[in-house]
Amino acid sequence: MNGSESRVLCDILKSVGGIDEIDILGGEPLLVPWIKDFVVYAIDAGFSINISTNGSLPYVVKELAHIDTQALNIGFSILGFEKTHNRLTRANNFLKAIDGIKAVLASGKIPVVKSPLTKENAHEINDLVLYLSELGIKKYYLLHEDLLGREEQTSFFSFPQFRQFHTNLKTVTEGVMEIDFVAASGFCTSMNRKRGRCNAGLTKIAVMPDGSAFPCNLFSGFKNFYLGNILKDGIEEIWGNRVLDVFRGENHKNICTKYGCIHYLDCMGGCPAHSYFAYGTVDRVDPRCNTPQK
Repeated sequence: MNGSESRVLCDILKSVGGIDEIDILGGEPLLVPWIKDFVVYAIDAGFSINISTNGSLPYVVKELAHIDTQALNIGFSILGFEKTHNRLTRANNFLKAIDGIKAVLASGKIPVVKSPLTKENAHEINDLVLYLSELGIKKYYLLHEDLLGREEQTSFFSFPQFRQFHTNLKTVTEGVMEIDFVAASGFCTSMNRKRGRCNAGLTKIAVMPDGSAFPCNLFSGFKNFYLGNILKDGIEEIWGNRVLDVFRGENHKNICTKYGCIHYLDCMGGCPAHSYFAYGTVDRVDPRCNTPQK
């Protein structure tokens, strides 16, 4: 997708009505040469924009930070302090990301910082939150790590472990900053706006750089969930694709059978993309549940 096509995409989304928010994820979206022009165009069209960056391009961050709007939210991925962050990301970008955060703060905007929780960084997350608070960060998200495409799958926390860590973090850092979490909506019906298996195909779809569409970005590697190309097929055809029927059943219930789990009443069995990745079907419980099934 080039800059011209990105504006066409924006016009398509605007023509549908009812879409008011665009999340821009990567890879690293700030590597796209026309990203600032697209952000400005989308904001002028009435969209709120959430863009996530690793902060490796502070000069682009500064350009975005100086866009005069409150409709742009810039989020930074920080995986730990400098040594841990650089080791886990395999790049020396920690200080660049901190410079970017400072630039956003200096512009008067409120940046968000996000950390995927792993067994490699868990020991320093508490201190990291205190450090970020001293910088002026007011909002922090703990992320439940995705496993798709990862060769090494021993560093993740199960969802119950993740939620307990988040609860403890909030307790230890109470009054320091607002701390929330991001996990699959299939684990948390409170995050599932229409109470399907998850939000995929219900309140969101994912559009890849070439215009191809999928129920969410986690399904983008599975051709069986290809919905079409938004630049060629149109949003109506994509939104009406029968592939989405699996997410839209009216009688969804938790497919997990571990009834004694404390999360059972707020769960739908986790992320179907993780289930499909691990087992070849969406009718199994997300492997990150890590709770023995009956």
